Amino acid sequence: MKDKKQIESLKYLGAIGGLLAASGVQAQIKYVDLPDTTLNTNNAFWDLDIDEDSLGVVDYRFIQYVDTSIFNVSGSFIQARGNVGNSVMGLDYGNYAYPFNLSPGDSIGPGKPFKGAGGSNALGQLALEISDTGHANDKFNGALNGLIGIRFRAEVNDTAREFFGWIRVDLSADYKSITIKDFAYKEQYGEGITAGEGSNWIGQEEIESPRFTLRQMDQQLYFENPFPQAELQIISMGGALLQSINFEKGPQYFDLQNLDKGIYIARVKGDGVAEEVRLVVY
Repeated sequence: MKDKKQIESLKYLGAIGGLLAASGVQAQIKYVDLPDTTLNTNNAFWDLDIDEDSLGVVDYRFIQYVDTSIFNVSGSFIQARGNVGNSVMGLDYGNYAYPFNLSPGDSIGPGKPFKGAGGSNALGQLALEISDTGHANDKFNGALNGLIGIRFRAEVNDTAREFFGWIRVDLSADYKSITIKDFAYKEQYGEGITAGEGSNWIGQEEIESPRFTLRQMDQQLYFENPFPQAELQIISMGGALLQSINFEKGPQYFDLQNLDKGIYIARVKGDGVAEEVRLVVY
């Protein structure tokens, strides 16, 4: 779901990517369009050797949990592995690491906050649900084209050097699957990159397709309606339609405090486009 800033960033990145490819400068960015890989079973994982070193050392591991343990836990994680310097762009709260969900064009490089997100007790939490309750600090639940900033180390002439890149993922709104789509990094060590830079997935049709920006902000639901009119539906987890409200074009807010505590689905529809997000009212 892209706002105006993201759309303009996509247009810029698409244009500059074409110019760089034409001039031969694009070789400075290593871009890999992966066969979309979806994890949707409990304890499923997928390993990425991002720099394809001769030892085959895994740099990042994605892990998916589905309805595991007596607490009914589902969620998606990224784990930095291999070199001790490998890390993910984000912040720590308590004992957990929360990667940022970057917008196209955001800077990834020296001076940015990177966390280890390595080891069994320091997973990078993309989205987590425990007993039907999501976590307020998660940045990726229901993300479409979520961008993770990464920093990894590799040897150049027998010296460990830092490289910067990004990985693109989709996460389902029900916390039960993650799809890893592609990645890129700057081949020159020490140089930053912008999220989405070097990719070929920025198409004009995708850029210009209007979408809702739908997210929960504390006790409010926010969405950007690009159409003359849109319908918001509040649906119970059992599928019952609880409320239906029409909104006009522009930014809209819906107060969640009038709902009982619990889990709901918010669905917005307009002009043949529909999107939904899970709500946690507490």
